Amino acid sequence: MAKFRIDKIGELARQLSFTPQETRLAQISSAEELLIEIDPAKAYPLDFVIYRITGYRPKRVDQALLAGLALQHDLGLLIEQVSQTLALRQDGQNQPVLSIDEVTERFNVTSKTIQRWRRRGLAARLFIFPDGKRRVGFLLSTVERFLAIHRDQVLRVGNFSQVSDREKSEILRRARRLAETRCCPDEIARRIARRLDRSPLTIAHIIKDHDRANPQAAILPLAAQPIGQEQRQEIFESFRRGIGVTMLAEQLGRPRAQVYRVILEERLARLLRRRVRFIDDPLYHQSDAAAVVEQIVAQPQIQPAPKVEESRIPRDLPPYLQDLYRTPLLSPSQERSLFLKLNFHKFQFVAVRRRLDPALAGARDVSLLETYRRRIVHTRNQIVRANLRLVVSVARKHLRPGLSLMELISDGNLTLMRAVDSFDLHKGNRFSTYATLALMKGFARSVGQMQSAGRDAVHSELILETVADRRGLPDAQRLLDRDHLGQLLSRLDARERHIISAHYGLRDGSPATYEQVGSRLGLSKQRVRQIEQAALAKLRAGI
Repeated sequence: MAKFRIDKIGELARQLSFTPQETRLAQISSAEELLIEIDPAKAYPLDFVIYRITGYRPKRVDQALLAGLALQHDLGLLIEQVSQTLALRQDGQNQPVLSIDEVTERFNVTSKTIQRWRRRGLAARLFIFPDGKRRVGFLLSTVERFLAIHRDQVLRVGNFSQVSDREKSEILRRARRLAETRCCPDEIARRIARRLDRSPLTIAHIIKDHDRANPQAAILPLAAQPIGQEQRQEIFESFRRGIGVTMLAEQLGRPRAQVYRVILEERLARLLRRRVRFIDDPLYHQSDAAAVVEQIVAQPQIQPAPKVEESRIPRDLPPYLQDLYRTPLLSPSQERSLFLKLNFHKFQFVAVRRRLDPALAGARDVSLLETYRRRIVHTRNQIVRANLRLVVSVARKHLRPGLSLMELISDGNLTLMRAVDSFDLHKGNRFSTYATLALMKGFARSVGQMQSAGRDAVHSELILETVADRRGLPDAQRLLDRDHLGQLLSRLDARERHIISAHYGLRDGSPATYEQVGSRLGLSKQRVRQIEQAALAKLRAGI
């Protein structure tokens, strides 16, 4: 179930659930009207939101400002949750209630488009449909009001105006010309849609209708055949290893534009799959937010003299761990500015991704998302590097017989990165306090798991070393080991399984070096080693 991003809106939703039924119905109607008006780029006072929904003006004025982007999400969630308490029947309303399928059919759009409209403010309620199941539904008046207010934004997504015969002829002319240049069907629809400001779905539908009615002059048979998913992955991995688009197109006998589009779509798919959550701030919604954030970060910092205990380097640590203590700690102002910058880049990434239509995304859109993603990683790494010594200090206190300090540090580094992403600087705490508590909680859980899994880990690594060698093991024992190994590897993700299998020769009995595995995946041998160590740590921890 989705969670509220603003605690006070979640509390308001819970309070509304206890109001009389008629009042509740009026309140969600008011919330729907407010939701359509919300501008995600602005911030709104909490008192204003409460008054618009309930009609109540509190005596005590709350100065809190709610970011429009988060408020838009939470109002939609509030409407759904409160409507669920009303047990509304789809056939008992005074106006038509459309299901998602009916909205897609009526307005000639896809279900993904409906989800994008909901993120932009199209309110949905939960209704009990005639089959007895509770599903999302849309009041017809709500959909029409949304389209009227956001017409400029959504007009090109669907077929809201009839295509004239002249425009159809132009679409077919362009489609035939692109098909003769060996463009693939998806790219044909996308290019024409951009040129004529139409939906790719509409363009594809017109071309298919033409081909069905005129098989002797069909257009799509002239186009390049779509590339399968397996080959798409091979193309993208080859591109990551440094093989150019032109060379890949020649090797595959495909148009260069088609190969380029596959790579672009794979880059975009990876960006769309990333889970990015940020701690919002009203500053981010100002027009000059980027300049203000950079100005805050660039301000000269007065670094206080380090305390004796902060500059002391433990002598019993290996040299590469002692180096962590030479990285200067962040001052309170540096810490605040870096977290402000980190969450601002996350906000930029999410805002661009939210507005993006994947069907029409181009190279500039993908490059912009990748730029924000790089800035997120760079800023996060600055914070992490300055706090790595904290991981070592807490890990040393949790070291137990039979455990490796490096295993604890590896586990702690993951906890530290999660803490960076969830830290809220607005609560007034230092990050070191927050991270220390997170590390102690994490080690309290993982140390016990590591100890109990110690024997299994030893056996696992023995299996990894021996199962690839088909000599010297009885058939029955080898089958048992392979079954055990399959269960272990199922705990890992696809890339980790590939690296473990290749390095230990689990597939063909021929172990590969880190460098060989890295060349296949487009990674450095150091990165391959890191991924393998993380995978082995998962197996030891029983994850």
